[in-house]
Parts: sequence; C-alpha cells; structure tokens
Amino acid sequence: MTLQQLKYVVAIADKGSINEAAKYLFISQPSLSNAIKDLEKEIKITIFTRTNRGIQISSEGAEFLGYARQVLQQSELLE
Repeated sequence: MTLQQLKYVVAIADKGSINEAAKYLFISQPSLSNAIKDLEKEIKITIFTRTNRGIQISSEGAEFLGYARQVLQQSELLE
C-alpha cells in the first residue's frame, strides 16, 4: 500500500467516478482502475463496488476511506 494509492482512493470517493478522478489526477482511467484493484487485492477488501451506473463505496471501503484520509493528513503534516 502506498500513499499514492491512498490519494487515488480519496480522489475517486471525492469525484464519485473513476473517470473523473483519473482526469483530476492526470492519469489514464485504466491505470487508476488497476491501481485500485491491486490495492483491493492487497488489503483483501472491496473498497468500491462497480456497476454499470458507476461506482459506490462499500461499507468496508467507507471505513478504509476514513483511515486513508487520516494517513494522508498526517503525511501532509510531516512534510
């Protein structure tokens, strides 16, 4: 798990869309999707549920998002 992956999760949650988050982060949508899939595989939870109408954050994902925001906040303070 990297800080970059945590930033990706927060961006997706804030934008409500992987496509919009990819534009915001200036990366390709497939790269962002793969980074999130790798993270989900590593931590063994589903952060986002994907449907044909977009994405929704799972209950486990909502808890993870809270921790991700805290870690990123602490990282910014250290910098």
